[in-house]
Amino acid sequence: MLTWELDEAAQSGEALAARLGVSRVAVHKRIARMRALGYPVLSSARGYRWREGAPAPRPLARRYRGPLFERVYYLAEVGSTQDALRAMAEAGAPEGRLVVAEAQTAGRGRRGRSWLSPKGGLYFSLLLRPQLPLAALPRVSLAASAALARAAGAGGLKWPNDLLAPDGRKLAGILMEADLRGEEVRYLVLGVGLNFDPPPVPEGAGLADYAPTGRADVLARFLAEFEPLYAGVDDAEAVLAAWRAHDLTLGRAVRVNAPGGVVEGTAEVLEPDGTLVVRTRQGRRARVGAGDVEWIGGWS
Repeated sequence: MLTWELDEAAQSGEALAARLGVSRVAVHKRIARMRALGYPVLSSARGYRWREGAPAPRPLARRYRGPLFERVYYLAEVGSTQDALRAMAEAGAPEGRLVVAEAQTAGRGRRGRSWLSPKGGLYFSLLLRPQLPLAALPRVSLAASAALARAAGAGGLKWPNDLLAPDGRKLAGILMEADLRGEEVRYLVLGVGLNFDPPPVPEGAGLADYAPTGRADVLARFLAEFEPLYAGVDDAEAVLAAWRAHDLTLGRAVRVNAPGGVVEGTAEVLEPDGTLVVRTRQGRRARVGAGDVEWIGGWS
């Protein structure tokens, strides 16, 4: 596939044709087709290359060579990387399978919300096949959140798994979907959507405004940072410590819109199973396993 042969350094059409076993004309036509689809391919007198920082197979493979990189499928556009990878998981794909897209037409976040996914952002899903008890699964999401904060190099984390810019706007979100059979975890599909340019919504921010970097660099750093946390996810305190290092939630006055109702108070503790403990104004300790956090009094 031409997406696997291209790199950030220019290669002549003749060299690409020889490796693919096709004619130079065929390479030229494929390049034109890729551009039409939305792949960031550049051309010059020296040949063809990816735009610098594109999250394509060869640039990623040069930046990260660990166990969480089994194979990457790099798509110009897809409905959802989550759905594409879930189909691969059902077909038996191994852990470390990665789907990356330049754009999504039906990207989604937690609780069924849509996620705007225009060209230029970083949208990917990673297949995991952990042998973990169900109670430990939230720590995988917390580990991924901590790894993303480290990889982005900007902002902090709002419980349970949003990456916020320094001014409180949303940079990224993480969605973890599990396929369960009773008490058995068949697989996890871990999805990340990270804005590089600010999206056309007031609550959204872009990483390019805070930490100029390439998308391939961020994705490779994420994999490298997530790898040891995922391998050691049984160590609850290590995962919680990594998350707390980027925490923007604990100690704040919050309003949590939880499935069981609204909880208001001060976010006090994050427990080993990912539960947020909120001290209410009446002095009661409310344990919240899922929900959306709002700052009482706004961001400051």
